[in-house]
Order: sequence, then C-alpha cells, then structure tokens
Amino acid sequence: MKSRLLAGTALAAAATLLTSCGLPTAEARIPDDWTPRGSVPAVVAFAPGGGSDRSARVIAQALNERELGFDVNVENKEGGSGAVGWSTFLAEEGNGNTLLVAETALNTLPQVYDVPFTYRDFTPLVMFARDSRMLVAPVDSPFTTCTDVIETSKQERVVSGSSGRTGADALAVAGLEDNGAVLNVVPYGSTGEVITGLLGGQVALAPASAAAAKPYIESGDLKPLCTLSPQRFDDPVLGSVPTAKEQGIDAEVVLWRGVFGAGGIAPVQREYWIDQIEAAMDSDTYRDYITEDLLEPADLSGDDFTAFLDDYDQQMAEVFQ
Repeated sequence: MKSRLLAGTALAAAATLLTSCGLPTAEARIPDDWTPRGSVPAVVAFAPGGGSDRSARVIAQALNERELGFDVNVENKEGGSGAVGWSTFLAEEGNGNTLLVAETALNTLPQVYDVPFTYRDFTPLVMFARDSRMLVAPVDSPFTTCTDVIETSKQERVVSGSSGRTGADALAVAGLEDNGAVLNVVPYGSTGEVITGLLGGQVALAPASAAAAKPYIESGDLKPLCTLSPQRFDDPVLGSVPTAKEQGIDAEVVLWRGVFGAGGIAPVQREYWIDQIEAAMDSDTYRDYITEDLLEPADLSGDDFTAFLDDYDQQMAEVFQ
C-alpha cells in the first residue's frame, strides 16, 4: 500500500512538473489551421417546421453551399420549451465540431424555470436576424384592434393562444398584459398548433410571426389586430397593419436569432465559425430567408453578440420578475 501511495504521489508530481514545463493542454493541441470535419450537427431545441427549425436549416444550407469540406446537419432535440435541447448541448463542452441555433427563449427560459444552463454556458458566435410578433384573430372576431382586446378583457374572459410559456409569444402576451389586458392563456407546442387552435375556435386571438400569419391573412381566414414590431412591416399585405404603439399601446417585442458554439471551445474554433457564418450570410439563401420571413437582418458577432445578450438578459429579467 505504501509503495502505491508513493508511486501515486510521484506520478502526480511528474504530471504537475510536465504541465508547468509546457505539456500541451487540450486547447493548445488544436492547430491554428483547425477546420471542422465530417458531419457537423446544428442543434435546434424545437420541433421541425417552426421558426427556429427553419432558421437552423437556412444557416446549415448557406454553410453547406460554401463546400468547406464538411456537412452541417440539423438535429431537432425538442421538449420542455427548449430545455431538452439546450441541456443536451451542455454535454458538448469543448467540442468545436458542433453548433447550436437558438433564439430569445434561451434568455427567457432560465428566468422562469430552474434549468441547468443559461446562454453563458455556450459560446456566442453570430446573431443573424431580428424578428417580432403580431396579434391575429379569426376573421369573424369582434376584435379589430389590440386596443379592443385590452378593453374587452377587462370586462369579460378573453382567451389567447401562445406557443410556449417563455418564448416570443409569451413576450407578446406580456406586452398586452402590461398595458392592462387580462388574458387567459392556452399554451401550445408550436406556432402551427396555435394557428390551428385559432381556426378551430379554441382561442380568441394569438401572437404569431409575420411569416406564419401572412398566408392566413391573405386567404381571409385570419385578420391582423396590431404588430409588436418597432415599425410597420415593409410588405404589401402587412404594411397596412398598425403597430401597437400607433394604437396607444406601449408594447414592443424584438427577438433575436443566432448561432452558438459549445462552451469552452478554443479561440481558433470560435473565430473560424464566426468568419464562415458571416460569409454564409452573404448568400442568396440567407437574403431570401430574411425577405420571405419578414425579418430584419442582423450581424453581431463574438464579443458584440455577447454584450447584446448581456443587455437583453437584463431586459428579460424585468419582464419575467
């Protein structure tokens, strides 16, 4: 036993000596010309078909079009309003060969629920888009404006749909409630389910992205009540819809969409991904996505993206306190 202890002590001392003399660490072994290899998962913490999934597939396609010697493949790990996917991504610590495509709920979910992560556990790479929400109702609804919703809800029960409890829709609902609305909220798993609930008469109104709502407004199945965007949408169909502020409602919802690396990746890996994602954004695939989904382009990377997230997190803390 004594000889084992002595041997163990000697090995520990040797390891300390070698480290102090410059034994390469895991990070130091990553070459300056590092590039990803093989299949690169792009994790999205929501189900296929939603806005987060679409954004991940656009980024993956734009990167793959560059033919950089690897393939980016979207992996959906839905559940728990994003908690399942983001918790899973924690296990990728130090792995530069994987990406996470995320959005505003990465800030808001930890404000409400006890989850093992925050955005600080991952490596911010590039914020590539800003999004917003609008309020819609069935075409035969008595509501014509968001002001109608607020005033009516003070007198009678008004039920709103919402995709999740902490994401973009929750922020839209909170914006109305901060201005006096008293809403009963029915949570759904996706925007598609919310719209199905609207069309089926299960809820009286709901937030939705402009891209999701537009086809139903064009078909005459839904009508817009107001937008929660900073200004009206630049669109022939939605451009006539007033903002909440134009209706005297102090409410605005601005969302972010971005790409992260795993926590603890090497600086060379971080810079590689920032450079390649920014280059991928200079493509028709990205530009068409921004136009078709009625988004605002964004290009904050690295430390600037981190600073934005820090400020945004403080704003969300005030909303969900």
